[in-house]
Amino acid sequence: MPTSHTYDAKRAYHHITQLAFPRLVGSTGEAKAQDYIVQQFAALGLEVSRESFAFTKFPAEVFPRLLCGTFVPVVLSVPWLGARFPIPVCLICLLSLSVALLCTQWQKRFEGLYDVGRRHRSENIVATNSKKPNNKTPALLFVAHYDSKSQVLPIAVRAVAYGIAIVGLMALTTVMVIEVATVALFPDYITLLWLPNSIVIVWSVAGVTTFCLLLLQINLTQNRSPGGFDNASGVGVMLEVARVVVARGEKKSITFLAAGAEEYGMCGALRYVQKHADKYDQENTYVINLDGLGVGNGVNVVTRYGIPAVRTTDMLAEMFQTSGKALGIQIFERYLPIGVGLDSIPIASHGFETVTLTAGNVGRVALKVHSKRDRCDLLDVKSLQQVGELIVDVVERA
Repeated sequence: MPTSHTYDAKRAYHHITQLAFPRLVGSTGEAKAQDYIVQQFAALGLEVSRESFAFTKFPAEVFPRLLCGTFVPVVLSVPWLGARFPIPVCLICLLSLSVALLCTQWQKRFEGLYDVGRRHRSENIVATNSKKPNNKTPALLFVAHYDSKSQVLPIAVRAVAYGIAIVGLMALTTVMVIEVATVALFPDYITLLWLPNSIVIVWSVAGVTTFCLLLLQINLTQNRSPGGFDNASGVGVMLEVARVVVARGEKKSITFLAAGAEEYGMCGALRYVQKHADKYDQENTYVINLDGLGVGNGVNVVTRYGIPAVRTTDMLAEMFQTSGKALGIQIFERYLPIGVGLDSIPIASHGFETVTLTAGNVGRVALKVHSKRDRCDLLDVKSLQQVGELIVDVVERA
């Protein structure tokens, strides 16, 4: 085992090349990736365990399609029926918008959906440095999912489609609120939906929104993506950080979680936090998720998600900003409103402070994620070096 105390992106990149093959849940590629990760952790002398878990695809594959399908008649009812039945249509729109916004945030009450339908199995790979948590120093939990998937729609297209659908539903709901208010306050006036020019605009918004909702129905999951960027990059960086932590004899309690079934709704991270949350002091544990690294200059730190925004960290964001300034690495705080799932989200919902690190320029590869074009050659060793040095510095400062 190499004993250098310095993070080396070339070693991280080597791990990435060894993992960059299709590895959808249930495939031979998944099993191959699991064996490789276990071997690497064991070679470092870490305590390694494989935790099998059950999940269903209902939250990721069925539930979103049911919602999108339900919203289609709601959207079309605004230009079609809104002028004749303003109050019922307005109430339906308000209810639908509330449900849509609710679903942009993780809801612990919905975790039971992961037991609805046919059961599938995957496993989390957990490695620890055997140090016991204490009140003087924080415990660190690193997370990186190892599975990959391909889909009909690239992740960027999916996120945009969700965004347009939400904005469209908001706009149509606003139209109906104005319609009802006009009818109630000014019954003798012509309302918005009776004006020729206005109704054309409303039909256009409804049409675009409906198109996006129907487009999301065809986003079938396949096993064609090598997942170099998403997320062999995160696992490769985590394995190299683990090597440095061991070489330096780090005294803090550190756990490395290679999470399974992230691509079916962050299942591995959810099952891990459901099983192990009580073992951690929530106020003294920092969770760092690595997902999509090694492209562009600088590092994105995702600290908020959902509509309205849910913030998942305070101290961690400050720590990364401090380390970034010390190392001359640009740190960008990012917000993901909708359409992208991260393993940090279910963990944060259980009371832990979390961040997700992503590449500084995700836009350059966004159309290749979840496709067969997501290969290792998209990645830059210099960018992998930046994020690795940043993480190691944060570990030392924590």
